[in-house]
Amino acid sequence: MQLSKHDLSQLDAAALAALSHAQLQGLSEKLLADLKLAHERLDQSPHNSSRPPSSQAPWERGGSDGSNAADQAPSDPASQTPSPESIAARADDDANPPAETADASETAPSESTPSTADQEPAPKRPGQRPGAPGHGRTQTFALTQVLEHHPTHCARCGSDLQDQAPGACHQAHLVLDLGDLGEERIGLELIQTKHAYHEHTCGCGHLTRAEPGHIPGDEAWGVALSERHLVGPRLLSFICALSSRMHLSRRRIQEFLGDWLRLELSIATINQCIHEAARALEPVVEEQLLQQARDSGLLHADETSWFEAGKLVWLWVFTTATTTVFTIGARSKAVLTRMLGPLFNGWLMSDGYWAYRDVDNRLRCLAHVQRKARGLEESL
Repeated sequence: MQLSKHDLSQLDAAALAALSHAQLQGLSEKLLADLKLAHERLDQSPHNSSRPPSSQAPWERGGSDGSNAADQAPSDPASQTPSPESIAARADDDANPPAETADASETAPSESTPSTADQEPAPKRPGQRPGAPGHGRTQTFALTQVLEHHPTHCARCGSDLQDQAPGACHQAHLVLDLGDLGEERIGLELIQTKHAYHEHTCGCGHLTRAEPGHIPGDEAWGVALSERHLVGPRLLSFICALSSRMHLSRRRIQEFLGDWLRLELSIATINQCIHEAARALEPVVEEQLLQQARDSGLLHADETSWFEAGKLVWLWVFTTATTTVFTIGARSKAVLTRMLGPLFNGWLMSDGYWAYRDVDNRLRCLAHVQRKARGLEESL
């Protein structure tokens, strides 16, 4: 969203009337972009996004027979309205109940109602109980530096705010990171930085706030990217190096940080750091790896079955003498076309799967050729 709730709360008819044509057009473009994004989020459902089925509204869920309750035709109200004769008969039955029925209702317990001892206790709801003490970080570090963030342009009229007097700080957070390794520094140094975000009042009267950058999660990546994070970029890179280069597990990384840096991080935070780094680097790193693979003279490709959350997908591998690229998707020609690109001029080494046959410069793997020749030799 380009406009925050704080910005929208200051917009009214008088504020719009005070803007010039160019300023009003710029604000309209921001509102249009936010409106399109809001409509896309409203149109998301378990059928077209990664939202779980439980996120559907009750009236959107199907019944036990698979039909939607909202699509069922309502019954005729006239057929449900009791006649005067039935109302009079029901009143007589209520005033003079049969003797046997009355005695049975007073003496014999209901057979359909189970006893209190036979009833199973209701399952406990997951999560923390109301009133339970919470958990938070208790480890503290000395403050190394303070970085102040100021808005550069007014969110309403677009005027430059850099020459304005600094406003008050409306929020701040602390970030733990590794110090820059320069010529005068030896070894790892843990630093703590305070990021302060300020607000400025423009000449048009609008109060604009500097906010931490944030990219919400999407279908491909459930993890969001945010500048409001406990772990800084250098420390995050160090954690990723321990995981991918040193092949340490999340728990071993936690032990390493605690033993050598006296830093206490939960396993969930470490796992989140690795996933955030993967999402942030995917557009750059994947394109570089694919370009190196496409520029090679000989590219090996293969695919195998792969299960994710009980669902069968396929793991593809494309490797050269110096580069290896993995991707997960369907076992289709579209995946191969996306990975090779339209300008692949090298040789492709693969098995006999039909998706590879449209590649002009294709070599059959020798192991598969020998296996096929042996099958022909031993055939009747």
